[in-house]
Amino acid sequence: MTRAAVRVRPPVESDAPRLADIHISAWRAAYRKVMSDEYLDGLNPEAQTRGWRRNIREPRPGTFHLVAETDSGVAGFCILGPAEDAADSTSESASASATGQLYAINVHPDSWAQGVGSALFAAAEEKLMSLGYHRAMLWVEANNERAIDFYTKRGWLDDGGTLQDTRFDPPVAERRHSRGF
Repeated sequence: MTRAAVRVRPPVESDAPRLADIHISAWRAAYRKVMSDEYLDGLNPEAQTRGWRRNIREPRPGTFHLVAETDSGVAGFCILGPAEDAADSTSESASASATGQLYAINVHPDSWAQGVGSALFAAAEEKLMSLGYHRAMLWVEANNERAIDFYTKRGWLDDGGTLQDTRFDPPVAERRHSRGF
């Protein structure tokens, strides 16, 4: 596959429909055998678009969104901020001991293996460091070998943390990966 020229930038409200499409398409491709078909097929583009518009206009305190854009348009996104157990870190700058979190990174399946995820991930790491985080973590579906390999190659290692995400039926088993900066 050829590598796309990728620009990473904050999203604008007009990106919302494309971000909803990326989110839904990436989840359907990555989680088809993990989450129920009923759940994945029921993901609603209009509701997702409304959610993206709201999050772009009024992000949670301390939370940042980035999009990856190629000549073909927006191809991926990530969301980052304070680790969920450190949500009191809501300023533009984190304390020296705070841990950041990569909440989500999704790339449209049509853009997989073209450098979009790598560019987006590098920008997310840079943003976390610029916010003053000296450590960061993320959660990954326990059997998503593609994502686990991606994170591991970039120094984000399984640190033994596990959880069952009960927002889904059946619950989704996740593993925590982290790294220091």
